[in-house]
Amino acid sequence: MTLDNAADRTQTAFLALDYATRIVENYSHDPGVTDRAAHALASARQAGAPVFHITHEAMQDQFHPLLGPRGDEPVLGKRTLGAFATTDLHERLQAAGIRRVILGGVATSGAVLSTARWAYDIGYEVLVCVDACADPDPQAHAALVDDSAFPDSWLGLWRIARMVDSNAITSLLS
Repeated sequence: MTLDNAADRTQTAFLALDYATRIVENYSHDPGVTDRAAHALASARQAGAPVFHITHEAMQDQFHPLLGPRGDEPVLGKRTLGAFATTDLHERLQAAGIRRVILGGVATSGAVLSTARWAYDIGYEVLVCVDACADPDPQAHAALVDDSAFPDSWLGLWRIARMVDSNAITSLLS
């Protein structure tokens, strides 16, 4: 899927979920997630897509060195698993004309799952950058992002979102 024109690129935002150092180091089964997430963030930034950083309000200044905000990228502090319930993320996305969100984060079974479901339920097109996500349990991660892991389950994010990898971000936004 490529977007039709430059105006459509501005309708896509990257949501960086819980990339605080403590969360990444303690709730990720995959040590390479930081490099791939940094690649996804760089691709989104290069394409001019807005990037929103959402993490627990107590960790807003504790981002992993590769995954922190740049320039004027907003940082939203949340008090729940998902990015929407206790922040003004939806209002910010609407004000920016965003219709499509790309999610990356830790943990897949926590912030990513909760945010993806809420975004889908309120009408956003949702993409999950699979290799920019990790979970403490690799089987839970697989169940959520790989339709072959539990093909009859309603749990999978693949039912409500398109699964992409960090290398696809550039082509999705060009």
